Amino acid sequence: MANSITDSVGQGGVNHPDDVRTVYALLNKLLSTPLAVSDQVSDELIQAIKNFQQTFLSQPDGRIDAGGRTWRELVTAGETPEATDISASVGEGGQNFPQDVRLVYALFNKILSRPLIVSDQVSNELIQAIKDVQKTFLSQPDGRIDVGGSTWRRLTTPAGGTGKSVLLSFDDGPAPTSALHSILDTLDRHGIKAEFYALGQEVDSFPTAAQEIANRGHKVQNHSYTHPNLAKLSKGAVQKELEKTQESIKKATGTTPTKIRPPFGAGGWRPYDPELAAVAASLSLHIQNWDIDTEDWKSPKGIGPGKRAMIQRQFQRQQHQNLFNVLMHVLPDTADDLEEFISYLKQWGFTFAQP
Repeated sequence: MANSITDSVGQGGVNHPDDVRTVYALLNKLLSTPLAVSDQVSDELIQAIKNFQQTFLSQPDGRIDAGGRTWRELVTAGETPEATDISASVGEGGQNFPQDVRLVYALFNKILSRPLIVSDQVSNELIQAIKDVQKTFLSQPDGRIDVGGSTWRRLTTPAGGTGKSVLLSFDDGPAPTSALHSILDTLDRHGIKAEFYALGQEVDSFPTAAQEIANRGHKVQNHSYTHPNLAKLSKGAVQKELEKTQESIKKATGTTPTKIRPPFGAGGWRPYDPELAAVAASLSLHIQNWDIDTEDWKSPKGIGPGKRAMIQRQFQRQQHQNLFNVLMHVLPDTADDLEEFISYLKQWGFTFAQP
């Protein structure tokens, strides 16, 4: 494989065929699900470049310039061997063999928004990064990683999920019903129960689909009637949106929702929108937004390989938590990707909470 490209590749790039194939090959060394290699730049390739750039650029542009920062980072990442273990302790007071130190740098640079400068030597920044990770599970962080120790295990679990749980939640159903049925079948295969934040008008249009969600043991919750921005509505309008949805779900499923997730999350983060909070309290509804946003509605839609690094970073940023509410939507692409996404959540060490 070539160790250089002759010109830019990606969004707005010159995109010579040989250069494009070189970039595919390098990225496929890093991706858990490789891209289909071609002479042409695909939307998936541009998204993969942007996802990679998010670890070191504040404004990813989806383009790799010959000799530029993204090219250098990509070549370095591709040459980093996969860590199976370190041979001795690394960090403050550690034995710090050069090969072990470089492996630890490489692992941290997969999760840090600003990568550390890689070296054979332990820097103060590396020790601080180790302590920052340890703060989430140790009362006295020591800045050292021991062979097979808890810090090593936490660092090599990609999303830090060991001993933690996720609650899967889906917005905007029950339509399209074909996607809903696929999602329900996948959840059944894994014995997972989820929350579905349904729209009242869709429940009225597809009451049988809403009933099926409940019959399969999932919770049907309130997501408003028409999907407006509740934070911009009067108290009376919010009352109408939530009350109508409560009535629609009760009529279709025989159960009354106990939670409200406002569309777009608007007004649902503390401090809550006053009108929303008052109406929710009057209807005995708990306001519930999310912890992990899969962004499955963004292009490329779904929760496939292009979204995985972004989702992992969200877990990493909230390592103090033990339970995560994971937001998805009732969409065809999400339904198609759900089986693989569940498998990755299991690989990352998460169990599945009951709603």
